[in-house]
Amino acid sequence: MTTKWLTPEQAIVKANLTVTSEILKSYIWEQQGKTTAEEQFQALGLLFDRERLRAGKANFLQLLEPVSDENSYAEDEIDSHQLDDDDIETSATNKVNQLEPFIFEQCKVQIVITLLPTQQTGDRPVMIAASSHGDFPVVTMLNQEELGDLPPAIVQLLDELKADFPNRQIRRNIAQTKAVKTNKPTTQTPVRTENASSDTTKPASNTTQISLF
Repeated sequence: MTTKWLTPEQAIVKANLTVTSEILKSYIWEQQGKTTAEEQFQALGLLFDRERLRAGKANFLQLLEPVSDENSYAEDEIDSHQLDDDDIETSATNKVNQLEPFIFEQCKVQIVITLLPTQQTGDRPVMIAASSHGDFPVVTMLNQEELGDLPPAIVQLLDELKADFPNRQIRRNIAQTKAVKTNKPTTQTPVRTENASSDTTKPASNTTQISLF
């Protein structure tokens, strides 16, 4: 069985929760003291995947507990026909991760460093996440100054990325221009009707119809 990823709305129904989707989403950004978002979701019986959230996926939650026996067969059958590419890829990755031992030196460990936009105070927040075996990551937040000097290889990559920003902006502008042309408003040609008692013709309507599609 492939574990299905859920949106906050779906997770509320599946886990029979009394909270709203807005409250669930607030857990991601609003920490309660030293309690992390992962821990807040776990308290509700949910697994929170920050990597899927960063990738812009709406379904970033899973149930920690399996569904009841009476519903498992029907749901498994439905899921087998509704798996998208992300679910299939996740399933294959999870199988590989399950084969790796829980020994730090003998398993794949993923570390993600995210430089967030510089704040008005001049500090640039940095989010560091570490994960393994397809499980939820452990996350810490700090300022760039606390991060210290990055390794030369990472500095070089960042320099290459920064140098490519003009090209990336041009590509985005081109894509936006194409999207505007695709959705270009159209006007309706006035329809002329013949008057039975006169040889003159006149427009049937003075209005212009604009399509927003």
